[in-house]
Amino acid sequence: MNKHIIFSMGVFATVILVLSSCKKTFFNRPPENAPTVGTYYQAIDQVQSSTDILYSAPWFGLNGKAFLAISELQSGNARCWAGTDGEFDALNNYTAGNATLAVQSAWNSLFTVVAQCNALLNNLPSAVSSSVPQAVVNNALGEAHLMRAAAYFYLVRIFGNVPIITNPTPLISSFDSVRTNPVPDVYRFIVNDLKFAEANCTPGVASTGHGSSGSASALLSKVYLYMQDYADAKIESEKVINSGEFGLMGLDFSGSYVNLFEEPFNNNKESVIALQWTPNGGYGYGNQMQSVLALNTTITGTGDGWAELGPTWDLQDAFKAAGDTIRRHGTIMLPGDHYPEIDKANGGFTVPLNADAQGTHAGVKKYVTGTPADNNGNSAFQAAGNNTYIMRYADVYLIAAEAIMGLEANPGAGHGIDTNFVCTDPTALSYVNKVRQRAGLPPRTSITYRQLIEERRLEFAFEGDYWYDLQRIDGFNSPTHPVAQAIISKENKGDSNSAGTAAHDYTDYQRNYQYFTPANSQFLLPIPATDIAADPALLEAPVSYKF
Repeated sequence: MNKHIIFSMGVFATVILVLSSCKKTFFNRPPENAPTVGTYYQAIDQVQSSTDILYSAPWFGLNGKAFLAISELQSGNARCWAGTDGEFDALNNYTAGNATLAVQSAWNSLFTVVAQCNALLNNLPSAVSSSVPQAVVNNALGEAHLMRAAAYFYLVRIFGNVPIITNPTPLISSFDSVRTNPVPDVYRFIVNDLKFAEANCTPGVASTGHGSSGSASALLSKVYLYMQDYADAKIESEKVINSGEFGLMGLDFSGSYVNLFEEPFNNNKESVIALQWTPNGGYGYGNQMQSVLALNTTITGTGDGWAELGPTWDLQDAFKAAGDTIRRHGTIMLPGDHYPEIDKANGGFTVPLNADAQGTHAGVKKYVTGTPADNNGNSAFQAAGNNTYIMRYADVYLIAAEAIMGLEANPGAGHGIDTNFVCTDPTALSYVNKVRQRAGLPPRTSITYRQLIEERRLEFAFEGDYWYDLQRIDGFNSPTHPVAQAIISKENKGDSNSAGTAAHDYTDYQRNYQYFTPANSQFLLPIPATDIAADPALLEAPVSYKF
């Protein structure tokens, strides 16, 4: 799909220019002479390629620093030194405000995605040629609903109450008085979008880089899980499991856990929804994750690799306590580790004994994919070619297991499952054990809810999930977070005071200890100051959305 992204970006260039010049992203719409209105959708391939952009450039502002700062620093998976980066430091210690760059980047990027989806949804039905089969049109509309739902799923988890925008045109005259909609309404809107996508997207095409009907079902199962609608979460997740569309790399098809995040394995059978990057198209088209995470320039071969985050002692200890060497190796680099897939021309990359990303005596491996030569030339400065996952099939198994557990525990609306609740259901355990089998871990004969959340942490570390798991552990849309706060308060985000000298040896330096605990109000981020200045009504009480 990547070869179409730049062309599609050109088609939507006018939209992007308008979006980038306006402080209120969600009010933008393509101008009336843009090629998206009446002059483009004349052939099947034009309609099919029109959705390519929904998986790429509009997500760039979230992907990378904002994504990692919001999800990994706040969750306790990552740490940084004070002053490393303003947007990182503020999220590391829960002091982010409405002027924090990561907050602005996430908001603007996600509403740019919404605007792109809305442009397609509002223009395609009236502009498409009658020669294009309706099934092709419906699939494109389904993809737009899918990716709009994905964007709103991030928005509601990051910011809480947000404005639901489907067509900005009627709002232009009242642009400074648009209010947010409440969290339950945003979730209902997401569900509606995903149901449309499920019914209209083509089945079995996720391996092409486009969302499929199964992709919509998978994301819908996750949304239902967050809403604590365990019955529907079970139905949707098991629908995906039984479809056979997806599999686990290294278990159901060739490859390994570490390969999941490398460019040659893009759009593999485990990929449910993924962002598609084109590294040779210029800044903003490639994946910048590697530039932020890689330990050094030897790894990237392109002059970047700044190790702006390091894996916390808490995360390192979690892998060690679980005996989880396969996922650890694919997530965290420890001194002495060898990666034959990186710097292949020189026999692979061995992590230096003094590796020390942000004082952690370790580095991040996940999404670090190597030099251009390691990736068929598909890598550049701040622009690697590997996909960013929005969702993987392993998630579907763990969602199904948690849905069964939720039905058994029956915690009640707004209350989280007791972390000590024990599940022995054989079907739930079979789902968990599929994921553990790929990780080389022994099967469980029972599992507590706390252990299930920890399983999710180890599977998805640095994929932007654990923070949201902690956010929801006290119940759907809960205003208080005592269980999450108790977990976070024990996560050591400290550095160390000497350089290690022996591979895999933690005895030759002293760990320091640093702990932060977010207040209840800090589980959501504030709406950016620029948008508040343009529309003060965003701070008013949310209003019900008219469905």
